[in-house]
Amino acid sequence: MSLPSLLLVDDSDAILALERAILSGHYTIHTASNGREALDKVGRLQPAAMLLDLSMPEMDGDEVLQRMKADPVLAGIPVIIISSEKSRAEACMGLGAEAFLAKPFRADELLQTVGDALASARRRMRTGSLLVLRLTVGDLEFAVPLDAVREVLLQPQTRPMPTGPAYLRDYVELRGAPVCVLDVAQRLGTAHKVPLVERMLVVIQVDGVALALAVDTVRDPEEYAAADIDRRETVGGADHGLLREGLIGMLRVGGRNQPILDPKVFIARGLLRELPTLLAPVEVERSA
Repeated sequence: MSLPSLLLVDDSDAILALERAILSGHYTIHTASNGREALDKVGRLQPAAMLLDLSMPEMDGDEVLQRMKADPVLAGIPVIIISSEKSRAEACMGLGAEAFLAKPFRADELLQTVGDALASARRRMRTGSLLVLRLTVGDLEFAVPLDAVREVLLQPQTRPMPTGPAYLRDYVELRGAPVCVLDVAQRLGTAHKVPLVERMLVVIQVDGVALALAVDTVRDPEEYAAADIDRRETVGGADHGLLREGLIGMLRVGGRNQPILDPKVFIARGLLRELPTLLAPVEVERSA
């Protein structure tokens, strides 16, 4: 298994040589001698962490840090400030640096600081992970967060409702209560690819109201790390259709991008409030 890579950035050859000597047995080492070179290399190499000096020619470390934090691709790479300038280093901590180690440093201090920074970054990545269900409807594929789902079941026999939009005309009995079935294919203007008896219901609860989403297939729940997800704010072209309101992010899976949608987006809040009214005739019939 390959070692994690580090990018060491300092305009002092002596400091770079010292850092390399201490760290090379534990990490794959790359170096840069100024800020511009550092920005070029960090984008290409995507190291596990960067060790960054502050006072350098061409571009100071402060600016390198700010540019990295402003770039969604680089913002998650932990930056360890290695400097004798305590006040500037503390300011960098406020800008998002992971750690600060003052020069001169001992070998054990450097190893400990780097190890702690990488462990902290790994904890953040786990915290930012997301459990999802991947669904298909016709030719469309998307995922929904697992915490939005109450249960998944093979679609039982449905019964017609007296009224409602075309995609919301049926209900099912779940544990003695009627639950509206929203046909996601009709809602999205596509066609199912599996027969009715093989379709799945994904039951969600929105504002206290249960709703069953009818889809073609449901994969087993999977957990994806934050690194596998492009959050909504970093995704371009997400300003139309359901993506306008419901897009949480894009999941990178199997070499393709798959939208992660908040399942509440399939029903307007106004219609959601009307569901008890739509089911009222059903309740009357059941209690008769």
